[in-house]
Amino acid sequence: MPVAPTSDTSNVSQMGRGRHAGAEQTQLQILGMQRRSRCGYCHTPNGSSCFGARARLLRCSDYQALIDRGWRRSGSLLYLTDHSSSCCAYYSIRTHALSHTLQHSEKKLLRKWRRWELLGDSAPGSALDSSVVTAGRRLVVRLEPAAYSEEKYLVFERYQRAVHNDMDASRSGFQSFLCSSPLMFDDTTDGAASGRLLSRGLGSYHQCYYVDGRLAAVGVIDVLPTCVSSVYLFYDPEFSDLSLGTYSSLREIALVRELNRYVSPDIKYYYMGYFIPSCPKMTYKARWRPAELLDLVTFEWIPIDQCLERIRQHPAFCTFDPRISSRNIVRNSRRDVLSWAPVISSCTLNGGERRAAMQLVFWIGPRNSVLGSNLACISKDLEQVVWQTAASLGLPLASRAILSI
Repeated sequence: MPVAPTSDTSNVSQMGRGRHAGAEQTQLQILGMQRRSRCGYCHTPNGSSCFGARARLLRCSDYQALIDRGWRRSGSLLYLTDHSSSCCAYYSIRTHALSHTLQHSEKKLLRKWRRWELLGDSAPGSALDSSVVTAGRRLVVRLEPAAYSEEKYLVFERYQRAVHNDMDASRSGFQSFLCSSPLMFDDTTDGAASGRLLSRGLGSYHQCYYVDGRLAAVGVIDVLPTCVSSVYLFYDPEFSDLSLGTYSSLREIALVRELNRYVSPDIKYYYMGYFIPSCPKMTYKARWRPAELLDLVTFEWIPIDQCLERIRQHPAFCTFDPRISSRNIVRNSRRDVLSWAPVISSCTLNGGERRAAMQLVFWIGPRNSVLGSNLACISKDLEQVVWQTAASLGLPLASRAILSI
């Protein structure tokens, strides 16, 4: 049977946070299929399923490979939605930050911020970097490694109460969710410019927004080899009229441009998590153009305008590859549902990949290891976990990571 998740993150806190990659390998505890009791987007009681893993250590390059296969993280928990038994369709979305131009509503917001002396003087329509990044007399923005502070927690608590009606936001939950990260800092891009922008190299950061000396908002981001990945934003409800969600996104897009210029030309994209067509509060992400959605059948990023028509035809989950008929993988019922989940299903593995999956090494405790073929002999459930691990992680990552169950 898949191993149930554990809430113990002490190893992650001690080994991942503040640790530099060096020769360390990614360490993943495979949790198997997990069922969410209630969907946080459509609020149906059926919820959704995901394939889960808990990261003890995670190289930035390996997490980049995972999010390019549809994975996301919440603290140290990594998850990949199983679309064969989920109520909503989850599409990973990113924008080309280097090609993004300000829209009318965004220019209007920046003009308002300048009137309030939150931003420095710059002409409307000027380059995104100068329009967004130039701080005024009242605004200070600091990018710092992700770490707990009481000031941040109090803002988070107020945000959860006011926006999500969550009256039980604990300090430990905040710490594990938004402060402790399994990502190992990677300073291979070290240099004067890199150190000025990223004090620890690639890794997890908090972008803190101060207005008149008060912490107004915190954007939690991961800086990876080709992107800035947005994890979460929380803000003090007293500053809700500032449209901090929109401004923080513009600021993070501008950060991608700075990193591309001064740190690495490979950093070009802004990842925004999941685009969920059936959830109105998640469709706003499509406005950051030019945007792309990840096809989980081909693992290619497809321009969103090419995807929307196919999504309308198949409201659940589909491939965007015109060479593949969605009817081959989608069954029609009361709601369109994907009949098999390509990233998790073992049917995506060919004969050679199946043989390679059986050679994967899984650790059971600190001293005992077992091959995937031996696990498969124990039970059909464990055999399925081996297939799912290989299919979801991809064999290159599954082969080089330290896996445990």
